Amino acid sequence: MVRAVAIVGYQETGKTKIVEGLVRELSKRGYRVATVKHVVERGFSIDRPDKDTWRHARAGARVVVSLAPRELATIERRSAKLEEVLRGLEKSDFVIIEGFKGLKNSAKIVAARSKADLRKLADEFTIASVGVRKAGLPAFELKHVKRLADLVERRVPPVLPEIDCKHCGYKTCREFALAVIAGKRRWDGCPTLQERVILTVDGRQVFLNPFIQDMIAGAIVGILSSLKGAKGERIELKVVKRAG
Repeated sequence: MVRAVAIVGYQETGKTKIVEGLVRELSKRGYRVATVKHVVERGFSIDRPDKDTWRHARAGARVVVSLAPRELATIERRSAKLEEVLRGLEKSDFVIIEGFKGLKNSAKIVAARSKADLRKLADEFTIASVGVRKAGLPAFELKHVKRLADLVERRVPPVLPEIDCKHCGYKTCREFALAVIAGKRRWDGCPTLQERVILTVDGRQVFLNPFIQDMIAGAIVGILSSLKGAKGERIELKVVKRAG
C-alpha cells in the first residue's frame, strides 16, 4: 500500500534537503522509499549524447535498460503522468515527490520563504510547512526531520483507487484522504486497498471494492476446490481475451 507525499515550493527553499532528510529517516525506520523528481526543462534527458544508451535511443529504441553491477536504470522515450508513475511504484512504502506545485488531491509539505508563498501553495491537503508558520498547520525547520517523518507516518494517506466505494465510511476517496490528513482516520483504513483480489488489464491495475473482491474470490475458490492440485493460499489466474 504505497503512500505518496509531495515536497513543493519555489526555488531555493530547501526542497531537496527535505527530500533527502525524509528518505534517510524513513529508510532507517525500515520503509522502502522511492522518489520522483519533477523536471520542467523541455528537452531534458538524464542520458548524455554519445553514450551507448543515448545511441540506442537515437537508433529508435523506445525503452533502454542499463544494467551495471550495482545499478539498474530504465529510460523510456515518452511522456507520462504522475499517476502512472506512482502505480509503477506500488512495491514501495513511501514515494517522496519533489516538485509538482500544482498537484491536486495529494498530501504535500510546503517549503516556503514567506507567508505569501505559503498562501499560494498550501491547500487542504497540506500536512505541514517548513520555513514559515501558519495558524493551524504543523510547522518545522529543516533540522526537524525526525519530527517531520513522524507526521508523514501518521498523516500521509495511501494512493487511493478513487472508486468512491464508501466501504471506508466516507462518501468519496477524497473525503477519506482528508480525514487521514486531519488525523481523524488511520491511513490504512481503506478496505479496497487491503486486496484479496488484484485485477490488472494490459498491465494497469483495476481497483475492486471489497464486495466485488469477495464475490470473485468466492467463485474462483469454489470452482477450483474440485480440481486436483488447485488448492492453496495464493491463487493466480490469468485470462487472455480472444480477438473478435
